[in-house]
Amino acid sequence: MKKGKYIRGTDLSDSPTLSSGTGGMALAYNGDGFIARYMPIIVILIITAFVYSYSLDNHATNWDDDKYTEQSTLLKTLDKETVWRMFTSDDPDEIYCMGNYHPLTMLTLNIDYHFSDKQPNGKAYPIRFIVVNIILHITSCLLLYLICLQLFNNKIYPIVIALLFGIHTLHVESVTWISERKDVLYTMFYFLSMLLYILYRRKSNVVYYVLSLIVFILSALSKGQAVFLTVSIILVDYLILENYLDWKKHLNKIPFIIVSMVFGLISIKAQAASTALAETDQYELYQRIAFGSNGFLQYIWRFILPVHLANLYPYPDIIHRTVPVLYWLTVPIFVIALISGLFLYKKNKIVTFGILFFIGNIFMLLQFIPVGSAMYSDRYIYIPSVGLSVLMACGLEWLCNKYFKYRQVFNIIFSIYALLLCYLTIQREKVWHDSLTLWSDCVSKYPEAVIGWNNLGTQYNLLADSLYKKTDPERFVEYKKNAIQCFTEGIKYKPDYTNAFFNRGKSAQDVFEVNKDSTYWKSAFDDFNTAIVSDLKFAPAFHSRALIYDGRAEAFQGVNEDSAKFYTNLAIFDFDRAIELDPKLIEVYINRGTTYGKSGNFRRSIEDFNHYETLNPNSPALYSNRGLAYNGVKDYDNALKDFARCLEMDSLYEGALFNRSITYRLLGDSLSEKKYYLLAAGDLSKCISLSPDKPSYYYYRGICYLVADDRVGACSDFHEASNMHFTPADNLIKQYCNGR
Repeated sequence: MKKGKYIRGTDLSDSPTLSSGTGGMALAYNGDGFIARYMPIIVILIITAFVYSYSLDNHATNWDDDKYTEQSTLLKTLDKETVWRMFTSDDPDEIYCMGNYHPLTMLTLNIDYHFSDKQPNGKAYPIRFIVVNIILHITSCLLLYLICLQLFNNKIYPIVIALLFGIHTLHVESVTWISERKDVLYTMFYFLSMLLYILYRRKSNVVYYVLSLIVFILSALSKGQAVFLTVSIILVDYLILENYLDWKKHLNKIPFIIVSMVFGLISIKAQAASTALAETDQYELYQRIAFGSNGFLQYIWRFILPVHLANLYPYPDIIHRTVPVLYWLTVPIFVIALISGLFLYKKNKIVTFGILFFIGNIFMLLQFIPVGSAMYSDRYIYIPSVGLSVLMACGLEWLCNKYFKYRQVFNIIFSIYALLLCYLTIQREKVWHDSLTLWSDCVSKYPEAVIGWNNLGTQYNLLADSLYKKTDPERFVEYKKNAIQCFTEGIKYKPDYTNAFFNRGKSAQDVFEVNKDSTYWKSAFDDFNTAIVSDLKFAPAFHSRALIYDGRAEAFQGVNEDSAKFYTNLAIFDFDRAIELDPKLIEVYINRGTTYGKSGNFRRSIEDFNHYETLNPNSPALYSNRGLAYNGVKDYDNALKDFARCLEMDSLYEGALFNRSITYRLLGDSLSEKKYYLLAAGDLSKCISLSPDKPSYYYYRGICYLVADDRVGACSDFHEASNMHFTPADNLIKQYCNGR
């Protein structure tokens, strides 16, 4: 290829001048030794590593982390077939995980999961994921420093730009958040491709060009946002080529443009498949101009002073969809910035490069095209911030040259600013410690962040279920009530928030199960109805409402059979509707099977349990419930096999022990053999050891002892049940225990 001419970087007062010699850009300190050239980046990398060490004890959050570290079907195995599916799967949920086509990212997460230590519940400890994120970030810092050595002939630029990239508070989201592995991974490849392209331009070696293109594809396979690299290399040519308007010098961009177009289309398809693209009718197009302009200035302001940050910046008025006047005032400022970047292209290349690098990499993320539910996000500025760092370095260089005798003062001020960033970054990492700290911080700063309230409530629910459900009923109810309050706050700011209604109903249903306060039962029922009315295709709400109907049917059984049948039919209807809407909602099958069983329709019950087994064969509850259904059709052999299978999985599964005791009693009745009653008594004894406060266990064991001619043991159990106010035991005491 024909060798191009290159120019030096310039300060604000200089005109471009050609560099001499080989045609490559001359560095101001080419004659310096290795230590002088690379000691700054060594120090920067150490500082960056120290700053991010505060995130090493962070936990995975409930903001997509579970999708990337637990639930993905592409995580649990590491083999050729799984890797191939990451790139080519026909399942949209696999290939477009969370609205992204990023198979290379999924591969690195798979490797992390495979080699991570596991918690007792089977989940991977998050530290390995976070460490890898930090390593990728540090690597990007190094690559960016090397890029700056190639682009600028002043030591200030590489130091300032690499340092700001390494420690800036806006980058915490990209580095600390496990789900943003795609950000740090694609950025590393992005910078490496950019560096290789610069080396190709400097040395006219086509090998560097080919390597740059290959690495660009790797970047695009890590995150679709990599397509903006084409803009960046155009700006690189603008900065270092003398005759950059010669179109022949840009023919080498065609392969990059093709790659950008292909992966751009894939990204749009991925986001559409996962509904990541927001509905266009939420705001009018002209309103989005104001949002985009406001976001543009917000990024600049938060880069200068990163305070009042949040992981989610909500729209200002999602109910009435109005746009504040202040947002409209940002539109002319945005237009001026665009025009300035174009008019400065001859006067000062470095300033123009900084402005256009920022705009070129952030423009499509400014919500002119609606994506997601936030106006802007810290992670979006991860690479675009380099353009602003260039401007800051340029300003520092100008001040030092203009007011030479105060240059040390300016350097001290910048050092203090860098220390402030380090402090703010460490504090921001603490906010990302876990889901409670993250979402509590979000809603405290932006109460209108409805997703924040929903996710905070979801975390309270998770903690209640995982920590206190079986150990501390009072704390369990307290956390559930906290969750209800969070969902209520979300609904206040978005009255049609379907997910919040559904989640609040689930929390209220859980509280009712503990304290039997009918207020919570009614609240749950109303919330599920509201969720269904809001979204007639919301399968989980139908499923949950079916469970409420099932509970009502059970309450009427033996009291009012007509009412019991009425509610059973309502439950079956909702179960059917849930399955029709979402066949992947597999829990519906086991719950519908249970409802069929309680209503006496054992054949249909077994059919549902059989189908559920094909979807989830490792569920102890399945075998306990199906065994009970086999009892209903007097298939005791299969019933005992199912109970045995359940207890193999969980030897302390109380429901299976109790249900098997029923089977033994039925066998004893049909075969008139006392040994089965003793077997039943043995299972009930295990139940009593697990739940000694349940009087029915003593009552039924007493019956077994009575039939087995152990009247002493029987009377002892009847008295124990009677002492717990289980009145059926009183009649047996009068009949078989001499009335006392």
